[in-house]
Amino acid sequence: MALLIRRLAVGPYETNCYLVACVRTMEAALVDAGAEAQRLIDAAAGFQVRYILLTHGHPDHIGALTSARAALRAPLAYHPLERPMVGAPADLDLSDGMELSLGDHTLRVLHLPGHTPGGAGFLLGRDLFSGDTLFPGGPGHTKSPEDLVELVRTIKEKLFVLPSGTVVYPGHGVETTVGQEREASKEFVARVEAGWSGSGDLTWEAE
Repeated sequence: MALLIRRLAVGPYETNCYLVACVRTMEAALVDAGAEAQRLIDAAAGFQVRYILLTHGHPDHIGALTSARAALRAPLAYHPLERPMVGAPADLDLSDGMELSLGDHTLRVLHLPGHTPGGAGFLLGRDLFSGDTLFPGGPGHTKSPEDLVELVRTIKEKLFVLPSGTVVYPGHGVETTVGQEREASKEFVARVEAGWSGSGDLTWEAE
């Protein structure tokens, strides 16, 4: 039941797009389609792409969507609250707890509001694709104190309850683990829960 994960950092913000595939069946999913469509298409060569999954609808995560979708002929799936940003209708509306099959593997959808209303993460065993919800070093960008509170609650209730060894594949930057980020974020989470209303953009300028 081997799982193949290919990370492609694309575009000016080095947005991470992932090809995730079941090695035995060669069924795959493309997580985000930020830029450089041909690189994404080439990475998927030889695989049967079952889904194009969007973590959220910010431009640096969907810039190559039209071209990649046309070439891969795969159903587009994202949370309905992202529709105003994505524009293109989804073939499949994602919801919290939904499960999708990927060859021998089961992918579970996590609704992760805060960075955007319909942000989504994808969990396959102990591999988590977090989009811009959680980075190495902290949470993603938020536009208001209210969004920051929601994002921290999301991270704490949806992500930090996962096993410490869960590998986090973020929307920008390198891999980390739930255990590392749970420990690193203790002080920040406590400050937000105590009423601090600063920006949630700790590490990344890009949305």
